Amino acid sequence: MKKILYTIVFSCLAVAGMAQEAAVYSQYQFYPILVNPGYTGFNEKHDFVGNARSTWSGFPGRPTTYTAMYSGPVGDKLALGGGIFSENVGDMNTFKIQLNYAFRFKLQNTKIGIGLSTEFLNSNIDNALLSNPIVNTNDPTLESLAEGESYFDASVGTHILFDNKLFINFSMPNTVRARLDEVPVENEEEVDDQTGLFKNYIFHMGYILNVQSQNFKVIPSLALRNIRDVPYQIDLNVQGWFLEDKLIAGLTYRPSTEGSLVFMLGTRLKQFQFTYSYDVAFSDFQQYNSGSHELGMSFSFERKTKVQMEPIPGN
Repeated sequence: MKKILYTIVFSCLAVAGMAQEAAVYSQYQFYPILVNPGYTGFNEKHDFVGNARSTWSGFPGRPTTYTAMYSGPVGDKLALGGGIFSENVGDMNTFKIQLNYAFRFKLQNTKIGIGLSTEFLNSNIDNALLSNPIVNTNDPTLESLAEGESYFDASVGTHILFDNKLFINFSMPNTVRARLDEVPVENEEEVDDQTGLFKNYIFHMGYILNVQSQNFKVIPSLALRNIRDVPYQIDLNVQGWFLEDKLIAGLTYRPSTEGSLVFMLGTRLKQFQFTYSYDVAFSDFQQYNSGSHELGMSFSFERKTKVQMEPIPGN
């Protein structure tokens, strides 16, 4: 029984690890660069973003993720960026290096950014796991992870801002995915079937309602996520920006996967922005953990010369 329970837990955490690799963040609304290379340099600022997430806090072997990214403009058209990603799920460790390249331009009152990210990823498990008597050491997945799996991954995305009000984010992770090591993996063909154009996507669209007379902004938005190895997800979001963006509040409802809520708070102090979010699920599994916590921070400074077009609040 114990062996069965351990296998189930490890399998669930492994799937969660693969999902997080595909950028399952709650704060993508505040930091679009986390999920969309098309946003690289879009706001004409040099941005440094840090994110830390603890999923299913209090549950043994829970996923913990750390991300650090930079993006900024190089002239009026080109933008570059990069980042590192580290995650621990039980005894599995994943490390990723990402490079972003983007091209941005204006068509009348519409600004468009088109980007590409190239990613180099390595996953492995702690060797101590193989000496555990309740673990099947002949499992091909464990054998592959013990040797270490290395991948090259590429994603594309676009960010569109129309009249400083309507914005559309669309990115396609895992557009190209190739194995870099020579360790054999079972069901490799099934993995290849989950890559390619439009097979995985993150779509986010919203509207910025600026009530200048009352000094606040309201931003309703909708997000759709179809990610490899993760159930289809819908996010219904609303944000409020008050007191010249010094107070930020947000709420997300996810009707899929038995439902969940995300509560968000944040503040902006000159060039710094700090955000916190808390996820709570309506499923029975919630009783075994204390929810998911996510912290975000960014530091930004203006480029010397920039295109005069306002960015999305908070970015």
